[in-house]
Amino acid sequence: MATIVTKPKRGRPKTIPDAERRARIVAAAEKLFIQKGYGGTSTMEIASVCKISKQTLYRIFPGKLELFAAVIDAHRSRMLDLGDGHDELPLDEALASIFMIDIDQRAYRVRAAFLRAVNMESMQYPKLREVLRRHGGGKSRALLREWLDRQCRIRGLVIADTGSAAHMLMDMFLGAVIFDAIGGFGWESAEQRIAHFRQCIAIFLNGVVPREAVGG
Repeated sequence: MATIVTKPKRGRPKTIPDAERRARIVAAAEKLFIQKGYGGTSTMEIASVCKISKQTLYRIFPGKLELFAAVIDAHRSRMLDLGDGHDELPLDEALASIFMIDIDQRAYRVRAAFLRAVNMESMQYPKLREVLRRHGGGKSRALLREWLDRQCRIRGLVIADTGSAAHMLMDMFLGAVIFDAIGGFGWESAEQRIAHFRQCIAIFLNGVVPREAVGG
């Protein structure tokens, strides 16, 4: 008697929640923007890498500019960690944690490459500048200013203009990363990079003039 082999019925394809699909699209777009630039990356290419249709991509992101903004939002959380406020840490350790100065070299190189790419692209594509301001630097400075305002209240810090102080910190840390990405510093190790940022923190908090000389 012949044996009848029945093929298992195929179930419906697994549905991926939009939140997960969105995260995958943003991650893929970020890699492509670093490798090929904003102008050199097409939405068709992003959809292909994510194995989705352009219609699906456009359902989640109306256009490439909106996707770029989402990439900036996602990257900001990996540049500035203000999640728990760091209010219980000493100030120097709080700032080191906020700017994540101890990240490993691989993560640092990704950070540097991204900052270099988006800032260079913004010079070629002016429409990206407003996106960077609202979702990147401007948003980060606003969050950092809020943190500094809180430190003035709870720790008694004396900062005449917390907005300017936030700008100064951004210049010291993120500006240095961009400068290094174009060959400016040439740090040979993570230890050199971390030592530089710790000195930035010390100077920001304590200055360089001996206390007895202040006002003298």
